[in-house]
Parts: sequence; structure tokens; C-alpha cells
Amino acid sequence: MRAVVITDTSNRSVSIEDVADPTPGDDEVLVDVKACGVNFTDFLSLDGKYQNNPEPPFTPGKDAAGIVSAVGANVSNHKVGDRVIAHVIFGGMAEKTVCPAALAFSLPDGVEFDAAAAMGLAYLTGYLALTRRGQMSEGEVVMINGASGGVGLASVSLAKALGAKTVLAGLTTPSKGDAVKAAGADAIIDLTVDDLKDNLRAQVMAATDKHGVDLAFDLVGGEVFNSTLRAIANEGRVVVSGFTSGTIPAVRTNYLLLKNISVVGSTINYYIKDGSPLIGEAQAALYDLLLARKVDPNIMNRLPFDQYMDGIKALEERKIVGKSVLLMD
Repeated sequence: MRAVVITDTSNRSVSIEDVADPTPGDDEVLVDVKACGVNFTDFLSLDGKYQNNPEPPFTPGKDAAGIVSAVGANVSNHKVGDRVIAHVIFGGMAEKTVCPAALAFSLPDGVEFDAAAAMGLAYLTGYLALTRRGQMSEGEVVMINGASGGVGLASVSLAKALGAKTVLAGLTTPSKGDAVKAAGADAIIDLTVDDLKDNLRAQVMAATDKHGVDLAFDLVGGEVFNSTLRAIANEGRVVVSGFTSGTIPAVRTNYLLLKNISVVGSTINYYIKDGSPLIGEAQAALYDLLLARKVDPNIMNRLPFDQYMDGIKALEERKIVGKSVLLMD
């Protein structure tokens, strides 16, 4: 089979290679991949900057949608021919991939392979961050920092679909504001302004009638995180899920104390590695929202498999709003 293989992260040595077909273990399924989402983690993996990188050689890709072609001896929840989304830590950018049967979920009628691949990591991350870790309630003010990326844009759509009163989109590229508003944002918060510490708060207060943010989902880190704390409402929450700025911030705990602010982390890998039933519950909820047309997969690019680097470079160069999806056929 053909697979994207990273052989050296020090010099971006990556290519499509012919490799042996994987064999499913007793508790795994083999999936003939039809579409695979391109995520920011794939870009980080290419440079060895992803915290969970294996030693090269390895195949990137976390969201593989396709058809089950073989099942392990202990598998009872899937059969050959099932249409599934396979949540893998690595290995999705290949013609075939193996996945724990507990992390492969059947696709409902009406959910296409490209949509399933686009909604994998991005939507699961956003959904669990907002609902599980952030304890979002209807009628709240929700702010998404890094709102134009795959996870960010998904989270904007989700916050609106889940009943947020006001969705604020924090952008480091304000020119993407129209696309983010189309996804459900009510107002854009410019994260490039001078004196961000004061001006981020001023923008938030102007957009919320001085209420502030009940729940912030931060994918940026650095100065943006610290400035966001100043705009949080009393008893507000901040969910941390990434550091696209390249800077991991230190939390000023005295500020948390003054306003009873909670700060928590959220990573989808925790639930995937644990085989948590929350993944299946979240996946079902997301497909219900998709089929009800309350959210959109936000696919911006559908790329042939051979053009995998175009998808990764679009993320690196911040040229894309939403998701790129690799198509295997």
C-alpha cells in the first residue's frame, strides 16, 4: 500500500512510500481509507514538535474515514464492509490503517467520508473542550482564541449550535473575519492590536455589554492567554488546548482568585488513548448536529493523496480557514 512516511523530523524528510499492508490485532479493525483530515498536529509532527511524536519512520494522520476490510478475532462491533471513522494516534495518511475497534465508529447514512474525516479531531476536540471540560451552558458568552483554524472554526460553529448567547472569535489574522462570522461568530476580537492586555479586554467588553467572557477556549497561548484572563467574567472558565503562538504561558493565580476563575486543560488524546466511551457519545452528538444542519464540516480544500504537503503547508502558512481533506481515490 502507499503511505505518507516521515523518516527524519530534523530536515522534513517525508514522502509517499510503498509499505507493507498493516494487519489488525485481535481487538482492531483494518480500514481501507477513503479520506483523511489534515490537522495542525500533522504539521507539528513533521518538525518533531508534537508532544506525542513516535520515533521515525512513522505515518501521520489522525482522522481516517473509510471501509472496514478486516476485523480482529475479538471484534464484535464491526464487520467487513462497514463505513467508519477511525480515530488513530498516527497512521491515517495511508491507503490502509489499523484502529482499535473501540475507536472506530459507524457513519450514519448521509455522512460522507470527506465530512467524517474533516469533523474528526477538530470537532471532537472542540465538543469535549466546550461541553466536558468547559461545562458550557446555553445563554453564555463564549470566546474562541485561534478561531480560524480547524479546531477553532469547528468550536465557533459548535458554540453557536449549542446555544451560546454570544460567540466571540479571537483572530491573529483579522482578514479571515468574514469566514469566521459565516461559521457563527457574532463578533471578531483582533488579537494583533497594540497593548493587547488592555485592548483585548476593551473589545470583549464592547461586544458583551460589559459582561465579559463566561467560557474561553484558548488555542493560542502566550500573551493572548494572559490577556484573555483579564476579560473573563466572574466565575468564568478558561479551557487550554494548544499553543499556536509557540509560547506556553504562566498562569497568574492571583487573578484567578480575584474573580473565581477556573483554568483547565483539554486534549483529545487523553480520551482516545484511554478508549473512553465519551468519544463515541461525542461522535454521535456531532453527527446529529451535522445531519440537522446545525454545523458544517468546514472543508476548504479537497486534495488528492499525492498533494498531502499542500494541506500541511496551508496550515503552516496560515492560508486556510477550516479544513483540508486528503482523498485517496
